[in-house]
Amino acid sequence: MPSDATATHRDEPSMSSRERAAITAEARRAAPLGPRAIVGILAALLVVSVVVFGAVLLGLLLVPGARAAFVPVMAAALLVHPVTMLVTLHVGLRRAGSGWREIGLRRPRLRMLHLLWQVPAILVLLLLVQGAAVLMTGGPAPGGEAVDDLVVGTGPVVVVAVLIGVVLLTPLWEEAVFRGLVHGGLRRRLGPVAASAISAGIFAACHGVPVLLPYMLTLGLSLAYLREFHRSLWAPVCMHIVVNGLATGAALVAAQA
Repeated sequence: MPSDATATHRDEPSMSSRERAAITAEARRAAPLGPRAIVGILAALLVVSVVVFGAVLLGLLLVPGARAAFVPVMAAALLVHPVTMLVTLHVGLRRAGSGWREIGLRRPRLRMLHLLWQVPAILVLLLLVQGAAVLMTGGPAPGGEAVDDLVVGTGPVVVVAVLIGVVLLTPLWEEAVFRGLVHGGLRRRLGPVAASAISAGIFAACHGVPVLLPYMLTLGLSLAYLREFHRSLWAPVCMHIVVNGLATGAALVAAQA
């Protein structure tokens, strides 16, 4: 005679394969990304960057007459690159059983109102740090010569492409990488302070301009602080958009002067 537990178990409807798959996927999303998954995504992003800009460089060098179209080609690259980076991130996160929310792109909360004082304070700090660096090294202040070259004498399509690519999309993928994957992965193993310092150093080194290293390091630390303070990537994304927007806007104004 079957026991009561056995009878109860038999009365329950069996779980479908779709339900089991949904539960498994939810469990994987709840787990943080492991080092292997993070390294794999970062490697894929590096390959994408090499392919995009390598294709542009080869095209300019090998295609007859391509150098005459340098400005629109580079403007297109500045738009295509962040789009491909975001797509690669999305695919990589999905394959790892994770998603944008899991790396920090959660719904903004009222705490974001602190950006009303944090953004101006960080901008002042960045100006002071870069001013001190220029005085100490005698190097030039950071400018927008590259953006000047792209927009001077060009039509509005090029300007819009640069604005969308540099001001909006680039901060989104960079924050997902540096404050989402890198900072988040280091934080689980080393704590917030070490994670902030290391991720800021990597962020500054990746931008590669020696005279800008103090500025970029300070910016990286500030963005990591916003990530920790708000527990969300949207705060550093907003700060990054403001910084890129001001730099690009100043370059546009200088190009039209």
